[in-house]
Amino acid sequence: MEKAESKESDNVVRVGVRRNWTFYTFLAKKLFTEHDTVEFQALDTAITNAVEAAECLVKNKYATIEKMYTDSIDMERKAGGKIKKAKIFIVLKKGEDFQKIYDDYEKERSERLKTREE
Repeated sequence: MEKAESKESDNVVRVGVRRNWTFYTFLAKKLFTEHDTVEFQALDTAITNAVEAAECLVKNKYATIEKMYTDSIDMERKAGGKIKKAKIFIVLKKGEDFQKIYDDYEKERSERLKTREE
């Protein structure tokens, strides 16, 4: 899983390009059941996935954006030398009605799955 390593906080999600933004939306909702904040971190082309996942969570009132900032970091090239890459940090705070919205969605989702099985 592309979650942060154990040395970092377990509410930090490293967003990548191998999975789409819906996966990170799902992962953030699961983390919000245990934490009041979730932080997305993404490099370079994965920034789009992080922003789309955060926008979806805010739009559906699962979370609010508490803080968002960018940085440039130096990365080593395979051929030697360094290259600067953009990095984004998005700190999301659990929405006031998170639990109700989450429970309603999970109930609706389980009902849809039951009708598919029939």
